[in-house]
Amino acid sequence: MADNELAPLNDNTDSPSDALLPVAVAPHSNGEWDGVSLPAMVSKPAGPDLTICVHAFRRHWLLSLGIGLLCAAIIGPVVYVVIGDKYTSTSLLRVAMQENVVLFKDQAPTVDRDRFDIYKSTQEKLLISPFVLRAALDKPEVAKLPIIREGHDPVDWLTKNISVSFPGRAEVMAVSLSRDNSKEAQLLVKAVVDAYISEVVNAESSRKQQRLNDLEKLYAEREQEQRKKRETLKTMARESGGSEAETVSMRQKLRIEELERHRTHAANAQYSMGTIKADLAAQKAILKNVDTADVPAADLDAMVQNDPAAREIAAQIAEKQRMQNDNGGAIKPGVKSGFFNHSGDDVGRLQEQYDARVATIHAKARQKRRQAIETEIVRLDAMLKATAQQQGSVNRDITKVQSDVEKIGVTSVGMDMLKSDLDDLRRVQSLISAEMEKLRVEINSEPRIKMLEPADEPLSPSNKLQRMLMACFGMMVGLCGPVVLVVLWDIRVRRINTTSDVSRGLQLPVIGSVPLIPARVIRQLGSPSPRHRAWHLRLTESVDGIAARLLHKADVEQCRVIMVSSATGGEGKTTLATQLALSLARTGRQIVLVDFDLRRPSFDEVFGVPLTPGVSDTLRNDNGIAELVHPSASDNLAVVTAGRWNRQALASLSNGGAAALFRQLRESFEFVVVDTSPILPVADARFVSKFVDTVVLSVFRDVSEAPKIQAACDILAAFGVRSVEAVVTGPNRDLFSEHTGYESTVSV
Repeated sequence: MADNELAPLNDNTDSPSDALLPVAVAPHSNGEWDGVSLPAMVSKPAGPDLTICVHAFRRHWLLSLGIGLLCAAIIGPVVYVVIGDKYTSTSLLRVAMQENVVLFKDQAPTVDRDRFDIYKSTQEKLLISPFVLRAALDKPEVAKLPIIREGHDPVDWLTKNISVSFPGRAEVMAVSLSRDNSKEAQLLVKAVVDAYISEVVNAESSRKQQRLNDLEKLYAEREQEQRKKRETLKTMARESGGSEAETVSMRQKLRIEELERHRTHAANAQYSMGTIKADLAAQKAILKNVDTADVPAADLDAMVQNDPAAREIAAQIAEKQRMQNDNGGAIKPGVKSGFFNHSGDDVGRLQEQYDARVATIHAKARQKRRQAIETEIVRLDAMLKATAQQQGSVNRDITKVQSDVEKIGVTSVGMDMLKSDLDDLRRVQSLISAEMEKLRVEINSEPRIKMLEPADEPLSPSNKLQRMLMACFGMMVGLCGPVVLVVLWDIRVRRINTTSDVSRGLQLPVIGSVPLIPARVIRQLGSPSPRHRAWHLRLTESVDGIAARLLHKADVEQCRVIMVSSATGGEGKTTLATQLALSLARTGRQIVLVDFDLRRPSFDEVFGVPLTPGVSDTLRNDNGIAELVHPSASDNLAVVTAGRWNRQALASLSNGGAAALFRQLRESFEFVVVDTSPILPVADARFVSKFVDTVVLSVFRDVSEAPKIQAACDILAAFGVRSVEAVVTGPNRDLFSEHTGYESTVSV
C-alpha cells in the first residue's frame, strides 16, 4: 500500500484519541505460526497483583494526582487549624523502689523489679481513681472552671484526659494534662496531685500507724496468755514429779496400743457378723423357693444313673426296642407274631414305670437339698451367736482399756498440749514483734512517695510538632486518598493491561499485538521523513504478521470469511479490519472488505466510494453483488459499503437475509473481511457471526474491559462461532522486540 493511503484510513477510526494499528506475532523456526496464545509462547511468569494497581495508576495518574494535590492543599491547613495549640502542665513525683531503711542498712531486702512495676501500676491507678479525682474536683478553684462547671461527667472527662507515666521506667511519676488554656492545665494538675497526696500517700501513713497500734495490743494479749500457760505447766509438773511423768507417759503408750488391738478385733468381729447375716438371709431365701425350683439337669441325670431300679427299667426298654427293630418294626398292639406273645404297649408301660421312677428320684433330690439348706441355716445361726458373744466381750475390753487410757493420760496429754500451745504462742509473738519493728521503721523513715516538682504554667504550646505531623498526615491522606479511590475504581472495571490478561485471564487465543501509534504521527504517516517512514514500517510489519497467521489458518482450516469486531465501541475494530484487508491484498489475493457496521458506516469516506447501494440495500431488495462492489485505490482490494440502514434491513438480517450475500462473496473473492458493529451494544454482529468462519476481536489496552470481552465471547459461542481470536492494541515492547528479533529505534 502506498504511503498516501494510510492517513485517510486512520482519520476515521473509532479508537479513542490514539490510532489503533496492529503488530505481528512470532513464527516458529520452521516458518509456521503457532495456534496457541502469544503469552504461552513468551513463557514469562504472570506478574503480581501489584502490577494491576500500577497499570490503573498509569492510566489516571494525572487526574488522581491533580485531585490529590487539591485535597492535600485543603486538608493539611484545616487539620492544622482544627487541632489548635495545646499547653501541657506537668508535675513530677518520686516513687522510691523500696522503703527507706533507717536501721540495719546492711540487711536491706533485695530489689524485686517485678514487684516495683506492680507497685507503680497500683499508684498510677490510684491517682486516677474516682475518689481521688472527686476530691480534686471539689476544690473551689477547680469547681468554678467552665470545663468542670458545664461538663456532663467531669470525673470521666478528667480520667480520659489526665496522663500518668513513668518515663524510662524510672522512679519518677509524671502527671500531665493538656488544655488550650495554660492556666487551666496547671490548676487541674495541681489539684489532682494534691488530692492524691492527701487521699493516698498521707492516708497510707495513717493506716500504718493504726496497724502498729493494733499489733501492740495483740502482742500484749499473746504475752499474757503465754504467762498463764507456763504457770499451769509448772503446776502439773510439780504434781506428777519429774520421773513419774515419764513412767505415766510409757504406761499410757502401752495401754493405747492395747486399745488399738481390741478395736481391730471388734472391727473384724463386726465384719464377720455382717458376712454371716448376708449368707443366712441368702440361704433362707433359697429355702423358701426350694420346692418350686428345678433340680439341675446334670445332678438329676447323675442320680438316675446311680439308681438300680431306674437302670433296670431303662435296660428293659432298650431290650424291647432292639427286639422290635430285629423283627422289622414296632410291635402293633393286640397282634401276635412268632416268638412274641406280648402286646406292643409293653414299651409304653415300661416307659411309664421309668418316668415314675425318675419323678421319685427328683422328689428325693429336692428333699435332700432342703435338708442341706436347713443344716446350713442352723450352722450359720450358731456362728452368728458365737460372733455376737465375741464382739460383746471385745467391746467390754475396749471400754475398760479406754477408761484406763483416759485416767492415765490426763496428765501426760495435758502437759504435751500445753508445751505445743506455748511453742505456737512464741512463734506468733515473734512474727508480731518483727512486723511491729518494720512498721516503726517505715513510720519514722522518709516517705516512699514525695513531690519533686509541682505543676507550673506552660509558656509555649507543647504540640507544635504534633500539629505539623498531623497536618502532614492529613496532606498525605488527601494526596493518596483520591489516588487509591481512582485505582480501586479502575481495578473494579478490570481493564486489559497486558496480553496475558487476554490469553491467560480470559483463555482467549491472541494472534497478534498492535502497537499504539500517536495520532499526530498517524495523520502524517505518508510523509517521506525518516521518522514517519519508520512508523510506516512498523505498521506494515505488524499487519503482515497478523495476515500471515490468517493465511496459514485459511490453508489449514479453509477459514476465508473473517469477521472483525469488538466487545464495545471505541476499541479499534474498523482500523484493524481495514489494515488487515490491505495487508491480505498485498499478497496478491482477491480481497473484499465489507462494511457491516450498518448503523455507523465509515468506508464510503475512508475509500472515497458511494455509500449506496450497499449492504442495507441488498438486505432490503435481495440484489446481487455486482453493483455493490467498488474497486479501491489498492490493487486486489474491493470495498462493499454499508448503505442506508433502517429497521427493515435489521429485520432481514435477523431472519438470515445475509446468507445469499455471503454465498456470492465467497464465490467471487478469496478472502472476505467483514467489519461489524460491536457485539454487546446491538445484535447486528451476532446475526452476521453465523455466516463467518472465524472472528477476530479487537482488544484495546487500557480501554477494553475483561468482563465485557468475556460476555462477547459467550454470546459468540451461543451463536455457534467455533473460532474466536484476539488482537491486542497497545504499547508492548516485549512482544515487538523480543519476538521479532529487532529493537525499535523510533523515538516518539
